[in-house]
Amino acid sequence: MHQLPFADLCREHENYSRYLKYKTYKTASIIYSLGDPIDAIGIVTDGILKAETDTAGGEEMCSAYFEEKDILPEFLYFSGRRSYTYNLVAAKRTTVAWMPASKFEEMIEEDTRMMYSLLLYVSQRGLKNQLLLNCLNYQTIRQRVAFWLVGMDHLYEDGQIPLPVSQTVWANKLHVSRSSLNQELKKMEALGYFRRNSGGLKLLDAEGLSGLL
Repeated sequence: MHQLPFADLCREHENYSRYLKYKTYKTASIIYSLGDPIDAIGIVTDGILKAETDTAGGEEMCSAYFEEKDILPEFLYFSGRRSYTYNLVAAKRTTVAWMPASKFEEMIEEDTRMMYSLLLYVSQRGLKNQLLLNCLNYQTIRQRVAFWLVGMDHLYEDGQIPLPVSQTVWANKLHVSRSSLNQELKKMEALGYFRRNSGGLKLLDAEGLSGLL
């Protein structure tokens, strides 16, 4: 059954969309710091955010990205952690629609459609994160790309797969260099596995990709 993404339903909600406050952040802006209280749930409407933590050696490590139509930090909030466990940073100029956490919780409690839509969103994001983790079991860039694409194909019925907002973000998710990923994508496209377009990537040979694994 086709259903609008949770982010769209939330922004169009008859009773609760009025509680959304839109804010735009410059590149590298720290929106929330480690330990800040979670008082609102956000929807990324444009741009990309990243969750950063510091290693024991003082180096910054990105643990997650939040792209357009992603929700945050609902995992922390509903698991009982009411403060940020990372620094939330704008990876580029980004706009976020914020709803008070109490109103967000009230909305999904009252509206079963919203609860169901949020469950779908959380399930899909969890699957995507699991795919990225499992990608690391493969040694070559081609295998990592193939595994990710085959897994993503199950989420999109028409074979049109939306890609991360930039190749740098995709490379970071796959734990490879941007230049290496770019070279491999060109080779795989030339071999007919997929075709890249303005909407992302059109999968052409899912069976062939599966054969690489």
